Amino acid sequence: MLKKLLFAVAMVVFATALNAQTVIWSEDFESGTTLPAGWTQQTAATDGGWKVGTNTALSSTSFPIPNNGSGNILGTNDDKCNCNKLNDLVILPPFDLTAQAGEKLFLIYDLFFAKLSYQGVIENLDGFASTDGGANWIPLKAIKGRSFWVNPSGFEVTDYAGMANVLFALKYSDNGGWLYGAAIDNVKLVIPDDVVKTNVAAVGLSRYIDAVPTYFEYAKFWTGGEMYLTGTVNNPGFVNVTSFDIVVSNGTTTTTETVTVDMPFDESYDFELPYTVAQGVNDVQITIGNINGAGDDNDPSDNVANAGVEGVTPVAGRKVIGEEATGTWCQWCPRGAVMMDFLTENYDNFIGIAVHNADPMVVAAYDGPVSAAVGGYPSGLIDRAYGDVDPLEFEDYFIDRMSQEPVVAINQNVDWDATTRTATVTSYFKFLEEMNGDFRVAVAFTEDDVTGTASTWGQKNAYSGGGNGPMGGYENLPTTVPASQMVYNHVARAIVGSFNGAANSAPATNPAGTVFSYQTTYTVPNAYDVTQMHAVTMLINNAGGEILNAEATSIPNIFTGVKDANSAVSVKMFPNPVVDEATIKLNLTETSDVMVRIVDAMGKVVVERNYSNISGEQRLPFRVGDMATGAYVLSVTAGGQTVAQTFVISR
Repeated sequence: MLKKLLFAVAMVVFATALNAQTVIWSEDFESGTTLPAGWTQQTAATDGGWKVGTNTALSSTSFPIPNNGSGNILGTNDDKCNCNKLNDLVILPPFDLTAQAGEKLFLIYDLFFAKLSYQGVIENLDGFASTDGGANWIPLKAIKGRSFWVNPSGFEVTDYAGMANVLFALKYSDNGGWLYGAAIDNVKLVIPDDVVKTNVAAVGLSRYIDAVPTYFEYAKFWTGGEMYLTGTVNNPGFVNVTSFDIVVSNGTTTTTETVTVDMPFDESYDFELPYTVAQGVNDVQITIGNINGAGDDNDPSDNVANAGVEGVTPVAGRKVIGEEATGTWCQWCPRGAVMMDFLTENYDNFIGIAVHNADPMVVAAYDGPVSAAVGGYPSGLIDRAYGDVDPLEFEDYFIDRMSQEPVVAINQNVDWDATTRTATVTSYFKFLEEMNGDFRVAVAFTEDDVTGTASTWGQKNAYSGGGNGPMGGYENLPTTVPASQMVYNHVARAIVGSFNGAANSAPATNPAGTVFSYQTTYTVPNAYDVTQMHAVTMLINNAGGEILNAEATSIPNIFTGVKDANSAVSVKMFPNPVVDEATIKLNLTETSDVMVRIVDAMGKVVVERNYSNISGEQRLPFRVGDMATGAYVLSVTAGGQTVAQTFVISR
């Protein structure tokens, strides 16, 4: 799946009409489905190497060739055959160029070649010439990759004007890996015109992340934050471009930067200009002009592009959960680890939870729902409002989430009993607007600095060697990073109350200002280091699964703010677990009617008692009777406030 994702980039035709050039020779591959007369090839590929056919016929799942607007093309597809394309050399017919002595000459063609990598191997496409019938090949150009049809592409061959027997060739190489391929069309040998041509493409407002490092385009970014205007200026003309101006306007201010370059035919210049984001919609226009100091080129319309971003301010009181689907077996998952660390280090209101799959850190109750919610690894959920998100896009979705006002405020106390290794989490909630529905509390526990010694703790690493780009230092590590070198952070250790939260753990009817609390207990295994652990409270809307808000703290933690949620009533059941009978201890600050409910794990109310006009400390007996063993929720409502805690019946 990921091999396909690597190629899932924008596929558009980039075309600029050429005029006034003299065409000496051309080939459009429309005469049949075999190599045209005079063309030859050298290949060890079992599929026959370079083939003539339609873009559909030459495509495959991970190498889909877009339509170039014509019938047949010439292509070689390594993805389809996964065979030996180490030296797929296609050779044009021999040329007698004696009549072109003293002329400039260019070999041009439409090109589709992305120069991608897979499993650390990068594909190549190169141009060559030979003057001895192919006995020796002279390299002319290492062709760069672009993820769309380029019309025209090519290279200058003026050095061969005046020669009698010249061969030109293109060589595709998969460099021994399982890569993608290349395709060409409308091949021409031309005497060039003298028209200046430029265009600007791939313009965007981007966020640069050092940890990766690369640029990402976001729909929203922080007001006052520093982004970059990025884009590419191309030269599809035969006249060398030596300078141009980049004019940037956002409707309020206009700036101009003059760029000096050496940009011959089919070369480009990538620019990056700092841009400070203003509040609200930022519509930015970029114009390329004053080419070679002489004004616009022949077609100014393709020298204008626009980019935009919305400047937002993070709201107070919100925290965002990022649940990452990961595993030590997953070769692409290092990028998840890098991005989770990046977000945690840069944002106090990001809560990362690494949910492991099929490795020594797996928690089945957490892994099952997360793995079912994603399409591949690594991937993740942002507040479960956005699903199947690539970790490289986590920050984009996090920013969007942080611009939305929360509907509930959450705080928590975490008490720690070192003797029993029990963490007791008391979560406090206050609805900030009226919210009615099926809301549920879940509490997760995570651990940082997790290590192991068995081989299954080693991390598979597709970024080894740098072939797939840098990735937070993983490019300098082996293809399997030994367990002795791996430290895992944000590791999900447990989720109490189930992935969807405990049924009836929150009131169903909540006018604005409604407060309640919920208590969760978790016995931390001896193998876990509680000093590296965090408790994470989530309030979940069961109707759609969205996490409405969350809080995360270390263990232990004392919340020193105003605990509105337990100002009217507090509750404690002991002993817990319950074998036969227990006591429910209530403490009410004022005389109130009280409703006591016990709810099973399926959300069914198995016990309900109502008491009128009671106050102060009350002790209510509770007998298990014929209730089944398992987890339950004790819910007490008094004075318009609800307090809940989990307990276990164990016989």
